[in-house]
Amino acid sequence: MKDKFAIIFIVILGIVMYGLTLHGDIGNPTVGEFKDKLDQATNAFELSPERGRYIHIANMADSGVYNLSPEWGAVAYPDVGISKKGKINSYFAPGVAYIVLPFYIIGNKFGLAQVAAFSVEALVSIITLIFIYLIGRRVFSLPKPVAFFTVLIYGFASVSWSYSTTLYQHAFSTFFIVTGFYAVWRFSKNDSKYSWVYASYVWLAYALALSVDYPNAVLMLPVMVYFAISAFPSQKVMGNVSVSIRWAAILTFIVFAFVIGLQFWHNATYYNGWSSLAGELQKYKPTTITSDSLATTTVKEKTAIGFFHEYRIPNGFYVLLFSAERGLFFFSPIFIFSLLGVWHVIKKKTANGVVYIVPLSLIAVNIFLYSSWGDPWGGWAYGPRYLIPSMPWLALFVGVALSYKQKFWKILLACLFFLYSSAIALLGVLTSNVVPPRSEAILLPIKTYNFLHDIPFLLDNKSNSFIYKVYFADKLTLLGYLLSIYVIVLIVVFIMLFMLYNKKDE
Repeated sequence: MKDKFAIIFIVILGIVMYGLTLHGDIGNPTVGEFKDKLDQATNAFELSPERGRYIHIANMADSGVYNLSPEWGAVAYPDVGISKKGKINSYFAPGVAYIVLPFYIIGNKFGLAQVAAFSVEALVSIITLIFIYLIGRRVFSLPKPVAFFTVLIYGFASVSWSYSTTLYQHAFSTFFIVTGFYAVWRFSKNDSKYSWVYASYVWLAYALALSVDYPNAVLMLPVMVYFAISAFPSQKVMGNVSVSIRWAAILTFIVFAFVIGLQFWHNATYYNGWSSLAGELQKYKPTTITSDSLATTTVKEKTAIGFFHEYRIPNGFYVLLFSAERGLFFFSPIFIFSLLGVWHVIKKKTANGVVYIVPLSLIAVNIFLYSSWGDPWGGWAYGPRYLIPSMPWLALFVGVALSYKQKFWKILLACLFFLYSSAIALLGVLTSNVVPPRSEAILLPIKTYNFLHDIPFLLDNKSNSFIYKVYFADKLTLLGYLLSIYVIVLIVVFIMLFMLYNKKDE
């Protein structure tokens, strides 16, 4: 395998970087500990998405059921609802909890349940980095240094870093979309004895993507359209179009049906029916954390699509891409180069253009879906977390821009933009993801609503990093720790850019 060394290096780099910034602390948190100390900024469960998923994991490990007790329901508040059957559950899709559960059980035996659970995100992100590199090399035909640079952009110069070391859905969603795309591309070659394996995995990835986040049904749709086209290849025979069927794609649908069947069972057991989703549960508002004081608030019937409205698109588009609150180009200006890459692909109309359509479609669907979302800010979040599934593709288009006419000024400018983007990403992952939107920040004593909100945490040595808190807090300032990690990133990226400028890759 000609890219074996690069992949090994990606794994090592991922282990080091995600390991040094993994969120958490020693221990197996209990119900009481959450409200006492763990749900504050710079702690492992500073926001409800981490709490909402983790408590389901802990509850399943302890009681064997997914639904929560009133005590755990109070911890999940406010993102918690109640079914018509009286069962309390968080609003989050259940897939993450089920996937992480085995790791939690292992970690629990060593007093590291929380760290073990969070480490799954890092593991999944490392695998995603590998496939970004493979797609860059084999699908986008990028030189090795450029393909490696795209890995660095996604992994360590975007806010994906902040959500690869905690317990959100984004790393899982991105993993399934990226690996699903690669599997379809391999399947489309129609020259492998592993076609059945690739087809099975595509269906599995789509089903699991739905289980970790319901909007993935739309976000991954371009990959599935690509898969459908590959399943019915056409060719001209003596002036006539002939369409054939690749039965591997059809028969392996049973994999999707099986996993979706399990999800229907879950919905029927814990929600309001087989077609009911977690987000459709009625609002649950506990008055205390004891089972003797259970109170709920009745609200109007909710639907999954009710959260999306087209009239919100202009504002959401601005918030996600350009605003100082969450803007992609504000937090990670390195992605500006992706526009040059897209322009180059459209202008040149390369032979590989058909393959580019799918990544472009994935980006477009992601942006427009969450532009219509009622909360494009992603709550109190660090950067445009909803755009994380687009970031691998944007990074790859940055690679396209850099590999075309490798001018010194372009490489230098990319380096400077990377420095800024990586610094902002590292600040967030080491401190806190708790950043209010502007509408709420102006009402607070500290009126910051972007990465500047995390500067006081940095100066006060308040970190989310497990390694820093356990091993370095009494030896090194958080700023010193940040700079140490930053130097590692810079050394790697300078080597890659130097190789790019001085050597044309095969």
